[in-house]
Amino acid sequence: MKLWWLMLGLLSQGAWGLEPCRPETRVGSWCQVAIAALQPTQAGIGQLQVDETARKLAGKDEQRLDAYMKKKEIPVVIAPDGGYWLVDRHHLTTALWQTGVREARVKVIARLQDEHQFWSQMQNNHWAWLKDERGRPITPRQLPGRIGALPDYPYRTLAGLLQDAGYFQKNKQVYFVEFAWASWLGQQMQWLPVTRENLTARLQQAKRLACTQAARDLPGYPGKQCRSKGP
Repeated sequence: MKLWWLMLGLLSQGAWGLEPCRPETRVGSWCQVAIAALQPTQAGIGQLQVDETARKLAGKDEQRLDAYMKKKEIPVVIAPDGGYWLVDRHHLTTALWQTGVREARVKVIARLQDEHQFWSQMQNNHWAWLKDERGRPITPRQLPGRIGALPDYPYRTLAGLLQDAGYFQKNKQVYFVEFAWASWLGQQMQWLPVTRENLTARLQQAKRLACTQAARDLPGYPGKQCRSKGP
């Protein structure tokens, strides 16, 4: 345990030797930012998935943790006011926060300068998901203000596990695909509770649903598992 907390300290102190993020940081470059300064662009997370990621992170030694994090691109957009908006990896960033890491290595993918067009540009580029777990529209003001405040969306966990199992695929340039699946799965499953105890059974039901024609309009349909097995 002592070694783990030492590794967290190294990560938080800039183990990658990166410059701190600034409002003028060049687009396409990497920098280091306080996780508390990252603003979410989605309204919730799958907490069961976050817990599993946190468990895996805690099981890595310093070298493996460093190698793992270098492969995980955490993309941010710099807003007109200089704020940092996290457009993907909310689950990973929350897991880091849960395990005590307070700074993250991020990549600046855009800097937007027109405050009046900011949210339309964010949505047009698929950099924000302004809907709740059930797919109902929300306003930017309704987004949680920090990573640690993201509520649990159980069906987002289900969608994430379904994706990991190969039942739908995600275009790397389009974020938030899992939320479309989460809303759809919830509707199909009548929003029955998803808990750690029933997760396996719920996932089996989700897998069956994912290969049906009813899912054909969802992004990433059909996944490789459905193509190999058929409906």
